[in-house]
Amino acid sequence: MTADNLSFSLEIDYIPDETAGRSEFEAKMKQTAEEFHGFYTLDKDHRPVIAGLAREDVDKLLAVLGLSAFGTWPACILTVTISTPLPLRAIGMSDGWDIYVGKKTFFAFAQFPADAVNILMKACTYYLDRETYQPLEEFVKETGFENFRNAVLGNEPASPFGDDVPNYYGSSWGAPNVPPLKEGDFVRPEHNVMQVIEVYPEMGPLLMEYGMSCVGCFVSYDENIWQAAQAHGLDVFEILGEMNEYLSDKYHKPLLTGETPMEDILTLYPQLLSVLQEKGLVMPQDMKTPLGTLCEEAHADLQDVLDACGKKLRKE
Repeated sequence: MTADNLSFSLEIDYIPDETAGRSEFEAKMKQTAEEFHGFYTLDKDHRPVIAGLAREDVDKLLAVLGLSAFGTWPACILTVTISTPLPLRAIGMSDGWDIYVGKKTFFAFAQFPADAVNILMKACTYYLDRETYQPLEEFVKETGFENFRNAVLGNEPASPFGDDVPNYYGSSWGAPNVPPLKEGDFVRPEHNVMQVIEVYPEMGPLLMEYGMSCVGCFVSYDENIWQAAQAHGLDVFEILGEMNEYLSDKYHKPLLTGETPMEDILTLYPQLLSVLQEKGLVMPQDMKTPLGTLCEEAHADLQDVLDACGKKLRKE
């Protein structure tokens, strides 16, 4: 096997007891599989799968099926898994993609399916270019998980203390692409738990109220808000909303303005998608487009949109 001949597959997992729309969706999957020269089948648990997909077709096929991120998924679908022939996969829900190595080792988070496929491809290529007849998990163990992840994601070198000690010094926080956080900034899902606590100590009790027992323990040095919420079965966007509402009031800073890019809105508050659609806003090709520009294009009143978003976030 080489990186050049890697193929991908998509596996659909339905919401338990949700039957509405399944047959129609599966019919669309069969048709779409033919269009993209893949093949449709059922796995051992009778979940529908499209296999034999080229790298460049995965994102296109997901878009055709309505399985891009941010609230556009059919109601009957729980998750979608992008799999490779290696034990590397991305599990997607309506708000992003978790990437795993082996059975259940979290590797990275991607907002968009194209980014998830790109990370999977890089990880596969790195392994296939360097392995000496070793299984992937054995190769990763020998290389060092942090070294493997940093090499694939282009991060800073791993902690000099070894893989058993999280790299929490400096600005990398031992996690991929962690943005800086200073007083007055809003919290993002990529921010490290301990990073948030150090800048905003008052967030500790809030997270503890949500049941995040990781606060204050060693795990919090190497776990972001998204991962912590997922590990405890919590809604990360509800938590972010409460955090950032508090920060908005504390620093007299609006949660959203006309300059806020759509990328930030959907990363922090995907629950606002329905509000924007009700106001007639169309999702842009370039997700860096600011909210004000979208309002102008839709002939919508910016302040009216901001007010509606504020009510939604504050549950008024």
